[in-house]
Amino acid sequence: MKYSFIIIILAFLLIVSSAVIADDSEPPTGTAALLCKMSKHAQLMTQTLSIDYDKQLVNGISATFTPSIIVWTVENGSITEHHELNRITGTYTYWVDNEPSADAPPTFSCVKSPPKF
Repeated sequence: MKYSFIIIILAFLLIVSSAVIADDSEPPTGTAALLCKMSKHAQLMTQTLSIDYDKQLVNGISATFTPSIIVWTVENGSITEHHELNRITGTYTYWVDNEPSADAPPTFSCVKSPPKF
């Protein structure tokens, strides 16, 4: 009896995971605004990301889009910023080359920005 319950649960998980893997839905088009938030040292930090799926841009910067992540790099003189938006978890992380830090790169949690009006 115990094993049949486990088999039923495993079969259910297999069906659900195959439906996710076989998802042939069209990739998003148009634009989207994301509101990303993170709390650090008791301060709320926010970041807004504007995504253009058709032109493959984030905040007007060329990006690489895959089914699971969006990545882009920003060059500011001698500083290189790397940005990664996880499309599955909704997390956004960025880091700067050669920037010494004992802390992990900041990680924001993102949601679609609600309309203001």
